[in-house]
Amino acid sequence: MRKGLLAAALLAAACRSPAPPAGPAASPAASPAQAAGNPLNVVLITIDTLRADHLGAYGYKRRTSPRIDALARSGALFERAYTFWPKTRGSFVMMMTGRRPSVNGYSKTHPILVDFNPTLASVLEAAGYETTALVDNPNVAARYGYAKGFGRYRETWEEKDLATEMARTQAITNEAASFLQGRRSEKPFLLWLHYVNPHAPYTPPAPFDTAFLDARVASSPRLPVVPGFHGGIPKQWAAPGKDRLGYYVAQYDGEIAAVDQEVGRVLDALAASPVSGRTVVVLTSDHGESLGEHDYYFDHGEDLFEPSMAIPLVVALPGAPPGVRSRALASTLDLVPTLLDLLKVSYPSDLAGVSLLPEVKGQPSGAPRRLFGQNERNLTATWDERYRLVATPVEGGAKLALFDRASDPREARDVSKSDPEVFRAARRELELYQERGDREWSRTRPLLEGKAGELPMSPEARERLCALGYIECDN
Repeated sequence: MRKGLLAAALLAAACRSPAPPAGPAASPAASPAQAAGNPLNVVLITIDTLRADHLGAYGYKRRTSPRIDALARSGALFERAYTFWPKTRGSFVMMMTGRRPSVNGYSKTHPILVDFNPTLASVLEAAGYETTALVDNPNVAARYGYAKGFGRYRETWEEKDLATEMARTQAITNEAASFLQGRRSEKPFLLWLHYVNPHAPYTPPAPFDTAFLDARVASSPRLPVVPGFHGGIPKQWAAPGKDRLGYYVAQYDGEIAAVDQEVGRVLDALAASPVSGRTVVVLTSDHGESLGEHDYYFDHGEDLFEPSMAIPLVVALPGAPPGVRSRALASTLDLVPTLLDLLKVSYPSDLAGVSLLPEVKGQPSGAPRRLFGQNERNLTATWDERYRLVATPVEGGAKLALFDRASDPREARDVSKSDPEVFRAARRELELYQERGDREWSRTRPLLEGKAGELPMSPEARERLCALGYIECDN
């Protein structure tokens, strides 16, 4: 493996489609406006920091998610869905553009949704859709580009009368319910709801704060309070007198149950609305959460292992068969092509994902057998149904480790020496990934020249990001 191949892989590309021919740099503009051939309404529900394996639909034993589970039974559930980028900002840039960083320009210098990208909302707006977003996480603020294509973009953290996380959560639900119940227009719509629960700190409201304080809590390991996210309870999340791992997992589950109730209210409003038979519902997350795996507590994004990468993906499509459980590998990059395929709207250029619509209908899609991911710490990874190869930057190159998730679901043992053929094949895939990214970045970098990177945030956003642990709090 050539020296340094993966050390600079922060913004490399996933090779999910053939490499484009070499040519002069050109702005990746959206396709010309075109009305949807199948103008269904879309309700997109994203739940921040939601692990798939803490939902009943994915086999979890606690009753955290009865309404999400019912939604999954009514439609298609993807058992192997993953984020491409395990942090909110990068994840939503990938999800809303369907492009790799080397095409959409997401980087340390531009940690935003750069304006030259067509987005799901802008493409649907051009196709005649009414577009509304109700969101609660300052990382997807309009000033960072995420409002592109939305006619209404409500940033709940900016509203001083919504003083708590649950107040913001309920405000999103209340407006969504009113929007759906009062819907009379024939104009199709995209409604995006982003709930920040169950992001840390885990502080569910009653009765969910005590709902899962069972015997497992008392028998779980005791943890010290620590200054970072490794070795114990991060001091900013520590609850007085609570030093059991199980307590914090129970609170995380309580937050899931609380937001599940809000999802149920939205689904009830949709079912009672005039548009219930003409609306597709998609539920997913931006990333998961590490709950002590790899000695990493109550955070996400530092590594590319299963807890931070695996997410739920449920698609409930009117007229499609219920109860579908797809084993296809699915990525957040697939959201844009799947919805545009469903709605019969032309794709923008340079999409990295594939349409999963056949899978939603219970048919094989030919979806790729290999996925890729990366994070802002320069780690890259590739995985198939069984093996995950992770590249961690070290001086002069990258350290590669291969994990057999079938025999070692905790991804604790490097099997690169015992499975050399698998290792060589996965390493080559990662090399191709980097090489494609290099070619794409050579065309994308000129498009970023003169474009502003991150803009100053509002005091309300700064306060909220401090509470969520993203930035240092002001003294």
